[in-house]
Amino acid sequence: MPNTLQKPAMLLCTLMLFFAACKKPARITPGPNEPVKPELTSFLPVKGMSQTEVKIKGKNFNPAKAMNEVRFGGTLTQVLEATSTELTVTVPAGAATGKITVKVGDQTVTSATDFTVEPETLSIIDFTPKQGPFGTTVTITGRQFGNDITVKINGVIAQLKQRSATSIVFLIPANTSLTSHKIQVTSDGGTVETATNFTVTAPGAYAEWVDLQKEFIPAAVFPFGVSFVHKNKIYWGFTNLTFAEPQADYVVYDPADHAKGWVLQNHPPADMVPSKLIHATAVVHQDRVFFGTGFLQDVTSDWWEFKPETNTATRLTDYPEKTANGISFVLNGNIYAGFGGVNKQLYKFNPAGTGTWQPAVTGTFREMNGAAVAVLGNNAYIGGAIMVAGEARNALFKFTAPNQLVRVNDLPDELAPSVISFVKDNKVYYIAQRNVWEYTPDAAGGAYRAVIGTTTGPVIIHVAEVMVNGVKEIYGWTGSGRLHKFRFR
Repeated sequence: MPNTLQKPAMLLCTLMLFFAACKKPARITPGPNEPVKPELTSFLPVKGMSQTEVKIKGKNFNPAKAMNEVRFGGTLTQVLEATSTELTVTVPAGAATGKITVKVGDQTVTSATDFTVEPETLSIIDFTPKQGPFGTTVTITGRQFGNDITVKINGVIAQLKQRSATSIVFLIPANTSLTSHKIQVTSDGGTVETATNFTVTAPGAYAEWVDLQKEFIPAAVFPFGVSFVHKNKIYWGFTNLTFAEPQADYVVYDPADHAKGWVLQNHPPADMVPSKLIHATAVVHQDRVFFGTGFLQDVTSDWWEFKPETNTATRLTDYPEKTANGISFVLNGNIYAGFGGVNKQLYKFNPAGTGTWQPAVTGTFREMNGAAVAVLGNNAYIGGAIMVAGEARNALFKFTAPNQLVRVNDLPDELAPSVISFVKDNKVYYIAQRNVWEYTPDAAGGAYRAVIGTTTGPVIIHVAEVMVNGVKEIYGWTGSGRLHKFRFR
């Protein structure tokens, strides 16, 4: 018979086993090194083309961008920004409509709805930089840029430098009507524009050509002529008035007698200026006019002293080479002439007696044909040159006597075969069709600023510095002889 003392103990053990079996298991929480599954609650926008920026919201994302793996319909994309609650990504190229997945560590979450990938159409994503002066290189990124592309800012067409289906590189045009405007792209018949403006920065005042209401008729009288200033009068021509004229002509403008305008003179000496002579050069030194070279069925080397008061000429020692469309200038009291065509030599001329020539410097360019020279201080700035066949005509050189010719910063415009320049207030100005660029020399090669930029202004083909009422003025004229004065507004 069982011991009665054992019954309470057995009962106690039974009750303990019962309660142990009924007790709820303890909750297991992730350890400090165990990953937490991410959550994806929403994304915006819900549709878009490739490269569309998408914001994904949720929880438990990794703030380290590279630790989050995002896919659109299975196609991997790059995370641009990341916090624990938001990821910024772009729709990857080649993605198809489907779910968005986010993987953090070995934990993956999938969106409840699809992201709709739209077919690509012409569009602009962004552009950079957002501001700068004329000539700034701007890159537009986008989609479906075609072959027939035009870029405009405020209606002004810009020069394209590079293009592809997703990128356009262009230059902000030199046009003084520009301030802050959206950029417009037209491609294969479609047109889009940027969401924000490009702002043109333009330190300093703009300039203009003031019409002086005087011109010489007929139009385009001396398209290949020469101009110079002698005793404050402007001389222009020294070639035939029209191609049918049997003799050369020239005109004179006197600022002190503006009402007369250009006055046609007697023909210049026929031996100095045959009727078909073009692209000669002229330089004035101590009221003596030196004239020569040019093209007359072939390039020539003739060199003369021309006496405007008597309309006579004296033959001097020939220029050492045959050339045309060269330059001539006075620097530190010395006369220099040279270049033209593919000639690379600059010579110094001593006018004593019939004159002597001495080599000064040899250029490193391919050609300096129809260049412009501007003397500022102890330097002459000469451009534009072509360095390599097929490249732009925009290389600028600084000549310092006796024999230094150093390339400085290139001109902003690809210039026409004939360049025009002048000096005003210790700055050099270069005329490129209707645009005028201000050049400020410095130790770094110089800086440029467009002071006239227009599609409608006069096309100046010659300039001259004259004294008007005791003030130095820059006068320029068109192919028809229409006179203008350069001034800042």
